[in-house]
Amino acid sequence: MLQNPPMACFELHPEVAPVDPAEATVSGWVHPDYVSVAAQFRNNFDGVELGASACVVVDGYRVLDLWGGQVALGGDPWREQTVVPFYSCSKILTTLVCHQLIDSLSYDLDAPLIDVWPELKAAQQGATLKMALNHSLGLPAMSEPLKPGAYEDHAYMAEQLAAQSPWWPPGSAVGYHPVTFGFVLNEWVLRVSGETIGQRFARLWAKPYALECWIGLPPSEFPKVAPLVPMRYREGESRGPIMDTAKQQGTIQNAWMFNAGGWRIDRVNCAEGLAPEIPAAGGVGNARGLASTLALLLQPEVRAQLGFSEQALERLVSLDVHTELDQTLLRPTAFSLGMMKNMPARSEDPDDCFRIPSRAFGHVGQGGSFALCDPDRNLTMAYTMNQLGPGMLLNPRGQRLIDALYSNL
Repeated sequence: MLQNPPMACFELHPEVAPVDPAEATVSGWVHPDYVSVAAQFRNNFDGVELGASACVVVDGYRVLDLWGGQVALGGDPWREQTVVPFYSCSKILTTLVCHQLIDSLSYDLDAPLIDVWPELKAAQQGATLKMALNHSLGLPAMSEPLKPGAYEDHAYMAEQLAAQSPWWPPGSAVGYHPVTFGFVLNEWVLRVSGETIGQRFARLWAKPYALECWIGLPPSEFPKVAPLVPMRYREGESRGPIMDTAKQQGTIQNAWMFNAGGWRIDRVNCAEGLAPEIPAAGGVGNARGLASTLALLLQPEVRAQLGFSEQALERLVSLDVHTELDQTLLRPTAFSLGMMKNMPARSEDPDDCFRIPSRAFGHVGQGGSFALCDPDRNLTMAYTMNQLGPGMLLNPRGQRLIDALYSNL
């Protein structure tokens, strides 16, 4: 249960125990029923793991809260309060802000977006907020060259998006919007509320419930950040169909990968790069913060405090779109309104998936972080790490944790 609600994170289950103090790599607490998940978390450090955190909340209690490894190769240990950029897990925070606002305004998801944003070309072609949330809007990337530092300037990105012709007629196809998802929704939130997504998340979610998550990291929090370490491919090793297609000028993948205004990992790893709001990909936090954020949705009294309705929760649970060929990710994808749904592995790429129960939802972050919410089992789970791995969905480290959780259940 929430301890002294609403001014604290979820408390530890009374039956959790500290991990074995003889285990030098991993620290934290685990309930006896979840030791197999803790064992898998520990085993990941025998492979490519550098530093990481994992958290599971069940029935309003933290039953697993672990951290371990190093913040940098040969550096300080990963501590309980260490946080890390988690790329597209940011979309979880952004989506929750949007659905709370949809409820508070009684906003019609199918209303013409042109009523709010008349300058947007996609809106002039019939776009709706629903299309922005389910990745069918047609604006997955920018075709015109962006200025240096574009992602750190929301007003500039809103102007560029307004002028961008959709890559397909809005609503006619599905294509994951890796970064533009956040700028489109941030502009909608700003126009209808006068606040940004980061401001609303901090005011309504993070501060009242002591969540260790931010969109727009305060400089005072930067000393807690573990820098990301890029994936190093061996010479001749395939980087997959997305990177192969990205070499071709004029493709969505090329525009996504190489027209980002210089936004690279070095920028993500500095205080000046994390302070601006990049709502789809610039979030920072740890597993405890992500798991607790989603666990709030499973507390009826908290949903009432937030003004987050049962209907809003159902919008996250319900599959809204499914495609056999996502225009951006070049694979089958499935989304509710803002969240990823179950995306099984394929025989040609068995290590790239997000395998979760059919009514669960959540999101992955590039490199391997994830958070999920399973309302049928009243549980949430999250994992964050600093060593990036292969693939666009989960690589084996994260999926093994999910598999261990559900095989245990």
